[in-house]
Amino acid sequence: MKKYLWLSGLICPFHLLAQLRSRRREALRERRRPRFALSSERPRIWIHTLSVGELQAAGVLLEGLASAFPQYQPVLTVATVSGLKRARELWGERFPVYPGPLHCPWVLERYLSALSPRIFLLVESDLWPHWLGMLRARGIPLIFVNAALSERSFRRLRRFRFLARWFYDPFSLILAASEEDRRRIAALASGPQVLYLGNLKYDFPPPERREIECLARSLGPFLSPPVLVCGSTHPGEEEILLRAFARLGRGTLILCPRRPERAREVLDQARAMGFSAALRSRPEAARVIVVDTLGELRALYGLADLAFVGGTLVPVGGHNLLEPAALKVPVTFGPEVESVASVARELRETGGGICVPPHPEEVASAWARVLSASERYGQAAFSVYERHRGAAKRYLSVLSHYL
Repeated sequence: MKKYLWLSGLICPFHLLAQLRSRRREALRERRRPRFALSSERPRIWIHTLSVGELQAAGVLLEGLASAFPQYQPVLTVATVSGLKRARELWGERFPVYPGPLHCPWVLERYLSALSPRIFLLVESDLWPHWLGMLRARGIPLIFVNAALSERSFRRLRRFRFLARWFYDPFSLILAASEEDRRRIAALASGPQVLYLGNLKYDFPPPERREIECLARSLGPFLSPPVLVCGSTHPGEEEILLRAFARLGRGTLILCPRRPERAREVLDQARAMGFSAALRSRPEAARVIVVDTLGELRALYGLADLAFVGGTLVPVGGHNLLEPAALKVPVTFGPEVESVASVARELRETGGGICVPPHPEEVASAWARVLSASERYGQAAFSVYERHRGAAKRYLSVLSHYL
């Protein structure tokens, strides 16, 4: 235990400096001294995750554990300000939701003492070896849930295996997000068993019809068919998508940057390219609408005749391809799909999705082709989504051995 406290003390000053950045500062006080209100005497399950992108998997786990094991109290912590805000909107009235701890020894000790979990579940990311070591030293089982490791990161860790041991060996069990992730992690993790049971994100329920209808009432008067929704886009992608949309020459393009704070930048870019453009928060008749709100993308896909999933035209690795597929919306994406490779392959093979190169004219051509038979493409995409459901039941069966 002492070596982990020493390591935590070494990391603490650098971690605190990072938290002084404006976007993180507002949660600093609560992360340093949270006001725990845990009246229940039930033993606790601590679920921790990084940010908004990981909340789908965390939410499936949170709901599933509460239903299957009512004798336990699930507690969720989220590391980022945006993720914490969204988690509280979704689950704050039903479950305890707190900011993730600062990585300083006295703060970590405070969290461990207050929560005293029966089991600790880390969802997808936010690996901190000293924190994991402190949990393990207390005899708390650690399980890494929906764990992912890109091919690029795998090659790096393979050269520095001692780092891989620091990251993975504290865990009792690692449940990978895909078969490719399982294979890569198993090659590096010398201690824990590594299994693939499915991806929890794909068990997150699609938005309710009333949510989509509410959005349609709000935005519908400003949309002209066909509606193209480009979700989770990154710098470098928006220009390609805007140029492709110009070549398509019809409809409404809804651009949803991965980070909402980039919305103004994307809006200015669209206007500089000659488009009439507006923000989602202040809609008006425009060919391009840029989303500056948080948590609406899944419902926005419900308005789409065609979707593009970002992080795939630039080397990010791709985001959730099955969000539009769950609503029977055809899916297009770029070639950079390392993080979602198996799903991308299935979408291509079944005809539910098309991989497009990073060239506007080819993107526009693919969009026109899909729009000409959008119902067929949408049904094929939905079949892939249906095939990937059911991971939550398998997860809960395995977790029951630790509870």
